[in-house]
Amino acid sequence: MAFVAGKNTVFKLDNSSGTLTALSAYITDVSVDLSDDNVETTSFGDSAKEYSLTLADSSLSVTALFDATLLAHLGAVKGQAATLTYEWSPNGTSSSEPKVTGECRLTGMSPTGSVGGMVGLNFTLQGDGATTISTH
Repeated sequence: MAFVAGKNTVFKLDNSSGTLTALSAYITDVSVDLSDDNVETTSFGDSAKEYSLTLADSSLSVTALFDATLLAHLGAVKGQAATLTYEWSPNGTSSSEPKVTGECRLTGMSPTGSVGGMVGLNFTLQGDGATTISTH
C-alpha cells in the first residue's frame, strides 16, 4: 500500500472567469465529504431493514492561510449563480495520480485571527451534481 504525504496536495478552484486556478500555496487542509442518501424500503414480512440509495452529495471544507489574493479570488466568486469547477489531487498532478473533481458553489467564508497565531481564511463549498473520482 502506498501512503502519501499531504504536502503534495494540489487544490484548484475556478476564478470568476471560469478558469481553474491553483490555490495550494494558501491551503493547509482540505476535507472532501462524499455521501449518498438512502431511504428505507422495508415492507411487511421483511425480517431486517432494507434500504435503497437515492441521491449522491458532496461538500468540501478548506482551511487556508489568509492572503489578499485568496480573499480577492473567493470574494469574486461569492454569490455567483454559476457553478465553480474544483479539482483536488491528494498526491499531486503527475500522470496516473488520483483526483476528485466536480462542480460546486462557495457557501461560506470565515476569516479567522488570533493574537498569537496566523490569520486564516476558511471556506466551504457545496457540491452541485456528480462528483468524479479518476486519475490525471
